[in-house]
Amino acid sequence: MLRNQGPKTYCIKWVVIIVAASFSLSTARAARDIPLQILLATRIIRGGDIMAPDPAAANETPIHTARSDSVSQSMSVDVSRRKARFILFRAFSRWRNNETGQMVGKRVTKRTIAITHRLNEKLEEARRLFHDRMAAVSFTLINHEHDATMSNGTFFDLDGDDDEITPQSDLLLPNRNIFIVTTAALPWRTGTAVNPLLRAAYLARRAREINNNQTLVDEQMSQDEAVANSTGLVKVQLQRQMVTLVIPWLELEEDRLELYGPDTMFASIQDQEDYIRDWLRNEAKMADVADADTGLKIIFYPARYHSGLKSIFAMGDMVGDICAVLRNQTDGGILNNSVCILEEPEHLNWYRAPGEGWTKVFNYVVGIIHTNYVEYAGSQFHGLWTAPAIQVMSSAMIRAYCHKVIKLSGVLQSYAPEKESIENVHGVREDFIYEGRRRAQHFHKKKSVPLDEEAEGQVYYIGKILWAKGFENMLELEEFYRECTGKYFAVDVYGGGPDEDEIKRAFHGRRQRSKRTKTEETKSFSEDVQSYSREFIAKKLTLLKISSQEFEIPKTLYEWRKKPIPAKFLGPVDHASLGERYKVFVNPSVSEVLCTTTYEALAMGKFAIIPDHESNKFFNRFPNCLCYRDKWEFAANLRWALTHEPEPLTPELAKEFTWEAATDRLIRSSAITRREAKERAILGKAKLDERIAFFHREIGKGTKGDALRKFLGGGPVSNQVEYEMAKQGLDEERSENGGLTQKFRTSSFMQAIQSSLGV
Repeated sequence: MLRNQGPKTYCIKWVVIIVAASFSLSTARAARDIPLQILLATRIIRGGDIMAPDPAAANETPIHTARSDSVSQSMSVDVSRRKARFILFRAFSRWRNNETGQMVGKRVTKRTIAITHRLNEKLEEARRLFHDRMAAVSFTLINHEHDATMSNGTFFDLDGDDDEITPQSDLLLPNRNIFIVTTAALPWRTGTAVNPLLRAAYLARRAREINNNQTLVDEQMSQDEAVANSTGLVKVQLQRQMVTLVIPWLELEEDRLELYGPDTMFASIQDQEDYIRDWLRNEAKMADVADADTGLKIIFYPARYHSGLKSIFAMGDMVGDICAVLRNQTDGGILNNSVCILEEPEHLNWYRAPGEGWTKVFNYVVGIIHTNYVEYAGSQFHGLWTAPAIQVMSSAMIRAYCHKVIKLSGVLQSYAPEKESIENVHGVREDFIYEGRRRAQHFHKKKSVPLDEEAEGQVYYIGKILWAKGFENMLELEEFYRECTGKYFAVDVYGGGPDEDEIKRAFHGRRQRSKRTKTEETKSFSEDVQSYSREFIAKKLTLLKISSQEFEIPKTLYEWRKKPIPAKFLGPVDHASLGERYKVFVNPSVSEVLCTTTYEALAMGKFAIIPDHESNKFFNRFPNCLCYRDKWEFAANLRWALTHEPEPLTPELAKEFTWEAATDRLIRSSAITRREAKERAILGKAKLDERIAFFHREIGKGTKGDALRKFLGGGPVSNQVEYEMAKQGLDEERSENGGLTQKFRTSSFMQAIQSSLGV
């Protein structure tokens, strides 16, 4: 309190205290003359009353006067001293209490600040210690790159013009072997089976052209017999197959039966290879590539079908198996300058067995992303198949095993930004383009044609019958078109899938109806559902005790419709067989990366009515592509398409659909310029990518690796190490150190961690 006042007031306070003390001392001196009896009489309290002095006693003469005077004087001095001390103590106590009352908050605040400061110092010290340990690990790894390092063949040559293409990424160089590895094979007619097969076939043709041109140059330069002999050697060398397709072979008979059906359940690998070559010869019209000796080379890797994920995964060391087959069939130098194209690289590496990485074996690795697995994983809630987990894992696999990444559309996530490019590297078969040319020759532009809403065979859809393919959107569009025109538009649906029965009921409604509901008309779909659902549920509840197991809960309210939509479900067919039958293709899906059936419909010169979405951006360049942003635009586009003929394709536009043009786009997108290589070197991500591959390989070893794959949803493809050991006739690898191998435990990575922790 005194400190909060001014210096003048502070001094006055102390002066008052000193004066009070002096007054007390003078009073004590005057008290020496007061008789002891009177002093004691005035200070003695009995029961709270002060005893008055006795006048008679005051007049009496005291006994032993000298002694009494001395005692009285000494006691008076003691009382005065005690009083002075008491006054000083009270004054000091008041000041102390006031000072303490105002300073208590400041002291608590200072104490809190001090504690917080000490805690921050300890946290900062812990953070510095953590960074020092991480720096020690990194420093050790940088100086001991024995396990995690890139092979010398994968480093890009940075010398030269910045716009030049690096030799490692140039697919136009002669005598380069190209390997295309995919996750599916015919007769499974999926995109990852058909597109890689056609890509390999057209790349085989392109490689033959490149090498033949090089041969002509060599022949022109040869003047003598020695040069002619060397040219002959070149010709002999060019006879070998330059492009190899690597596809899965389902080892288990039940897998082939489930996926391929009883009609195409092959007894051996050779039977499936013959089937594929016959398809190339008869369906794709590529007899030169179908030749087993001079055309496309096909090798198989063991695999199994994961029915839960509807996907095929390799079994064993796939990279090692490929290398073993090639080394047995060649002199071993085929991989020195080779290029590997991984179709769905994330899929190929999720559950792979531990082994050498792709960038260790091949000189240049390109990854092509086909599927939006993050979109599909949004409805999964187990193991690896959750959207966040699959996003992180896919990014890690692509970073670790690819030098270049090609995304078919911008709808895909970002995996490795410095490696990515967006380009459609797919084409369509020649028979689709032939149909487009036929339409261009026989159909002329017409202003309009008579509108016949009841006519069937004009609108169709082809693809997998799944709710994820946009069928709920199609049902909403049907309802809106009915509100606009008074009638549904007829549609023919081709394909199959696990949701086929539910989608059929959503279009046609359920069969069990009362007579009233069969004939009564309603004004809207909501009234239809409301009126029918009461009767439907009431009837089901009466039969619940006897038929509850037969009742399937509807997945959508559209299954309770009363007025069916004129839709026909006609099963799976080859899209090329529908060339002349329809002119309008409708596909409301937005879960695709690049829809192959939309691509094929446009190539045949048909209208394609699709959403205005990032996955459909490539198709906007074609005049017959009618994109819609809302239901109004869909209804307008469909009505316009039903009353007009498609624009005939020009030769320039028709060329965009060919696999030759797709091959050109692939070569262009795969290339890395020296400028890009320098930018990558500045980023310094190469060692990070290799460490991811190294870590992925090491954690997949041993029994713990199999357990981890099973935990991540591997199912029938989890026991990769056990499978590999059984194939080699060895005991399963076991370790007392948590499943870690001796190589991993003695690697620079583990040594750096142990040294930084002081273990």
